[in-house]
Amino acid sequence: MSGSDVVVITGASSGLGRATALLLAARGSRLVLVARSGAALEEVAGRCRARGGQAQAHVADVTDPEAMLEVADEAIARFGKLNVWVNAAAVATYGRLTDLPVNEVQRVLDVNVMGYVNGCRAALHAMEAGDAADAGVIVNVASIVGKVSQPYTAPYAPSKAAVLALGVSLRSELALAGRNVHVVSVVPPTMDTPFFGHAGNHSGAELVALPPVYPPALVARSILKAIRRPHRGERVVGMIGRALVVLHRLRPRLAEGLMAIQTERGQFGGTPAPGTAGNLFVPVDDGETTGGWHGRRRRNVRIVLGGVAAVVAATALMSARGTRQAGD
Repeated sequence: MSGSDVVVITGASSGLGRATALLLAARGSRLVLVARSGAALEEVAGRCRARGGQAQAHVADVTDPEAMLEVADEAIARFGKLNVWVNAAAVATYGRLTDLPVNEVQRVLDVNVMGYVNGCRAALHAMEAGDAADAGVIVNVASIVGKVSQPYTAPYAPSKAAVLALGVSLRSELALAGRNVHVVSVVPPTMDTPFFGHAGNHSGAELVALPPVYPPALVARSILKAIRRPHRGERVVGMIGRALVVLHRLRPRLAEGLMAIQTERGQFGGTPAPGTAGNLFVPVDDGETTGGWHGRRRRNVRIVLGGVAAVVAATALMSARGTRQAGD
C-alpha cells in the first residue's frame, strides 16, 4: 500500500470504520467515506483532512447495490482509481431468537451479508476497469462470533460466518481467474466502539461490551496490515481470539460452552432496558470511535479472568495432547 492509494470505507461514521479512516488519512490515503449519517460523515471527513488525507463523504446505505456502484464510480471520478475497499458497516440486535422481531433479523442479514456482497461487487467492477498491474484489496471486517458463535446473537453470528465464507469463495474465484485482487477477512474480538450502544436489544437488560474489550486502533492497524500484506487471507485480532479459534478447532463443544458462559455473565448489565431497534433502520448521528467500555475495567477484569484462563489453559492442553498423539 502506498500513501496515494484510493480507499473506500463503509461504516466510516463511527467505530472501526472511523478508526480505520483516521489511521489511513494520517498516511496520506485518499478516502471515500460511506455511511448513512451525513453529519457524522462530514465530521470524520474533516478530521481525516486535518490529518493529511483527502476525504470525500458519501451518504449511502450498503444494502442498496446501485448506491455501492455509485460510490465506486465516485472514487474513480474523483481520484482516478480505486485500490482498496473496506467493508466495515455492521448492525446487530440482541435477545432470544423467539423474542427478536423478524424485520430486525432480516435487517441484520441485509446489512451484514448483502451489504458486504454489494460492496465486493462494486469494488470488483471498479478494479476490473483499472490498470491490471495494480493490485486491488478488499478487506471484510468479520467477527470472532463468526468463528465461535454465542447465544442471543442469532442473526449477527451467522451473518459474520457468512462474511468469512464470502472471503474464502471470492479468494478462490479470483485465484482461478488469475485476477490481481486480494480478499482479506479481519476477525476482531469485542471492541471498544459505540456498537453495543447502537445495537437493537430485546434481552430485557442493559447491553454491554463482552470482556475482554480491545481498543479500535488495534483493528485499524490489522486492516492496514491486511492492505499492505494481503496474501494472508485471514487475520484474527488479539491473543484471546486466536486461542479461542484454536480451541474451537480442537474441542468445539468446550469452546462453545465457554463462549456461552462468558456471554451469560458478561454481555448484559444489571439495569433493565426496554426493547429497541437501535440504529437498524435509523442512523445515529453521534459519530464516535470508542464506546467508553474501558471505563468499566475492573468489572471487565473480574468477569473475564476465569474465562480467559480457561480458554488459554484448554488450548494449551489440547495442543499438547495433539502433539503427543502425533508422536505416538
